[in-house]
Amino acid sequence: MTVFLSRDALATRKRAMRDPLAIGGLAGSLQRELHAALDVPVPDGKSRLTRNGGRCVRCTVLLAFDPRSPYAHACPTCSTVYTDHVHHEWWLMNGHLWTAEQCTRAAAIAYLLDDDRAAQRADDILATYAARYLNWPNRDNALGPTRPFFSTYLESIWLLHLTTALDLRIAASGRLLPVHSEAIDRIVVPSAALISGFDEGRSNRQVWHAAALLAASAVLGDTGMRDRAAESVVTLLRTGLHTDGSWYEGENYHLFAHRGLLSGVTLAERAGADLPTELVRRFDDGFAAPFRTMLPDGTFPARRDSQYGVALRQYRTADWAECGFARRDTPELRSALASLYATWPADGETHRWSSSADAERNQAGVRLTRADCSWRALLLARIELPELTDATPHSELLEGQGLAVFRRNAGKFWVGLDYGDPGDGHGHPDRLNLVIATQRARWLDDVGTGSYTSPTLRWYRSSMAHNAPMVNGRDQGPAPGILLAHDEQQDAGWVSAEFIDPVSDVRFIRTVVVMADYVIDDVMWSSKQHAVVDLPMQALVIEGGQLTWTPFEPHTEQDAMLSLPESAALAPGSVHGVVLQPLPSPTVGCSPGDQSVFRCLQWTDVAASFWRAVTIGPPAGSAHGLLSLRQRGLSGRSVRVLTGANVVGRMDVTLAAITIFPRGPGETPVTHHRKPGGIWVERTVNGLRQITTLGGRRDPARGALANTPDSSAPNVLNVAPGTYMVCALDGRNYRGTEGTWNDAGAPHAEIGIFWRRHPDPPILIAARVDLGREPSFAPRCDINPLDNELPDVNSDGVQLHWRSCVTGAWNSVIAVPEGADVRVSVECGTLDGLTASWTPTTGGFDVAFTLPWPVAWPEFVFDLCVNERPAGRERRRGQLVLSGAQGESAYLRGARQSDAHAWHIVLLPDTA
Repeated sequence: MTVFLSRDALATRKRAMRDPLAIGGLAGSLQRELHAALDVPVPDGKSRLTRNGGRCVRCTVLLAFDPRSPYAHACPTCSTVYTDHVHHEWWLMNGHLWTAEQCTRAAAIAYLLDDDRAAQRADDILATYAARYLNWPNRDNALGPTRPFFSTYLESIWLLHLTTALDLRIAASGRLLPVHSEAIDRIVVPSAALISGFDEGRSNRQVWHAAALLAASAVLGDTGMRDRAAESVVTLLRTGLHTDGSWYEGENYHLFAHRGLLSGVTLAERAGADLPTELVRRFDDGFAAPFRTMLPDGTFPARRDSQYGVALRQYRTADWAECGFARRDTPELRSALASLYATWPADGETHRWSSSADAERNQAGVRLTRADCSWRALLLARIELPELTDATPHSELLEGQGLAVFRRNAGKFWVGLDYGDPGDGHGHPDRLNLVIATQRARWLDDVGTGSYTSPTLRWYRSSMAHNAPMVNGRDQGPAPGILLAHDEQQDAGWVSAEFIDPVSDVRFIRTVVVMADYVIDDVMWSSKQHAVVDLPMQALVIEGGQLTWTPFEPHTEQDAMLSLPESAALAPGSVHGVVLQPLPSPTVGCSPGDQSVFRCLQWTDVAASFWRAVTIGPPAGSAHGLLSLRQRGLSGRSVRVLTGANVVGRMDVTLAAITIFPRGPGETPVTHHRKPGGIWVERTVNGLRQITTLGGRRDPARGALANTPDSSAPNVLNVAPGTYMVCALDGRNYRGTEGTWNDAGAPHAEIGIFWRRHPDPPILIAARVDLGREPSFAPRCDINPLDNELPDVNSDGVQLHWRSCVTGAWNSVIAVPEGADVRVSVECGTLDGLTASWTPTTGGFDVAFTLPWPVAWPEFVFDLCVNERPAGRERRRGQLVLSGAQGESAYLRGARQSDAHAWHIVLLPDTA
């Protein structure tokens, strides 16, 4: 018995290897590819994450990975070859993953085809890693403890492959050979211990941790590890997958996380774990979930932290769909496989030969066959496929994740409203985001996310980079939207959803009606306070009609009407504005760059302004247009009709109806009536009056959405004038990385706060830091060479976070002593007049902040973090946190700190 298959199942599969038209064709393909790379050495060294490592500085795309070329790396776009050491350190990540996958392939080929060369290759890789693994340091990692990598999840993928290979080699040998025993002692045992100590909760990365630990527990015979890992799989199925089977972080992370769940669920089932039937059904549904949202051009929507333009027809997608089809035969998966194996796509390079295990390296879509799949399909796919039948894609409502998709013209026209789950850490502030695409063009696009180590990440994760509403120039807060209505009746459909922004408390309702050749987009909003509401569209204006656009520069006096957020990545000199009256506006022709043109007819019920600009566009793509409608006041409504170039002539809008007048001669108008039960679409067809009723209204229970701290917080203290409050920070407050508080030398800090009413009313915050060593203050650095965080996060220093009494925003700064002064860097918000000073002490330092504070503002909400990074390290080791460690690690936090557990200091009046 092996971790994936019983001996009987392996024997049946082994007999099938003789048939090249069945799964044997895949085995032969993998064997030839394996033999061609037997001479590639096992990489030696720890990989490292840096800001530019592995990317072309000109094109910003990932450099090509070639396992035979560790020191020269070509850009696939401009062909520039890079030889810098930082690129080799990135290559090591791919090299280790590629080698681990080669080990798994070799072990599977050795077992199924009795291939001695493949067996020797697998054993050589295991022996080499057994000799090297413990020599690599577990330090300076970006996300979690690891030796060969910089993130734990990469080691989990690596260990899963090596352990699967080891398991197959032990099964083929029939006994435990010395090389296998050493691999267990020097790889599996220490790596599993390292991974098991870093639980990432509801995360796509935790999926791979659980799968790796399940495989390791089978080889080690450790039932405790098995039970804990199986419980983790169950938790991830329950909390990570929506009821429609989709992973909560979007299509890109669905594909990544679900591949890990495929291993985790299979291993748990083989180990005899009791997985709830409903959760297994949800998991099986997940194999079809991404195909339900596929765009007309054969790519997946770039929602949330997705890569842009990811093609469906990649070998890893076919491999995964094959394994899902083997578990459950469904019409959706039959259709998906038929589409993947269609004969019409062009032949091309699948790049399977350079696969870096399950780390994402997306390639252009090409024609595929079963022989292009990988080792998982070799072990888990059906030996033979039945006849596959493709199907025309249809409209979908994925209520679990909150996405309504409408398809017209046999799937060549796609409209989607993303209203539901915000997606947590990989989510974007884009509730009520509207995306429209045809087979040849993106009308309203979502450009996804670029490099996580690039400063452009802030733009891609902003509300303005989407087709979603935003208030007062600030990004939406993290909250789900609510479905109000949905219906689909042949060529007419609608969806209506509500979102209450927790930052501004502004309520939005977006209603989208989708017909055969046009879309009506109706947005209403209301606020308890005066608000400035933007409705961006990612589109380029190519015709303004009667509009006169006036250029102006951002961040000047002329910027008063614009108030662009700090994340706006707009080209200098590209911003133009125009004021509209509360009347139907002239037609605005729009186009996403050089693709086909569409028309946008715009109406607003109050005086409004348009502004337009040019943005950076998709990652590694060309510049992109941006058009935004801005309304001000306590409420507003705007209506857009988006249509092909020669479809709609004009529209009339009233409170009760929207009438669309076609451009073609003899065409009759279509009226969309607002009714209590929904929308009635009235039109004349062949001289007869026809009414289509769109109903499907929901009556959801609305929960309160407010921008307040977690109910388990806040820490509230009353402070009288002249009172000095002190709080001691110790191990309970320590958020570490690779080590514990004791490993860091047990650093301490005392935090004090003092305020006085007269003669001036500043607040004083002091941090006395005892590191038990000489402080290590990093020198000034304008650009962080490791990632896009402030450079000073990797230094001994102090972070201060507070709710501004000027703007109401959550301010975050970091202070690092520099000579006789203190340099203060702003992560978000403003300084509000903050000043800082410092004093050296024995084994530490003191930092004091002075913050002007008006007497009329009776509450001070703040938090404070002490960063510690000893000499000899390049990344922060940990931090002491005033509001408590909360069981969290210091990885990926930069200079940010949530206000969920902040201290609330109530400044009492002077009783004298």
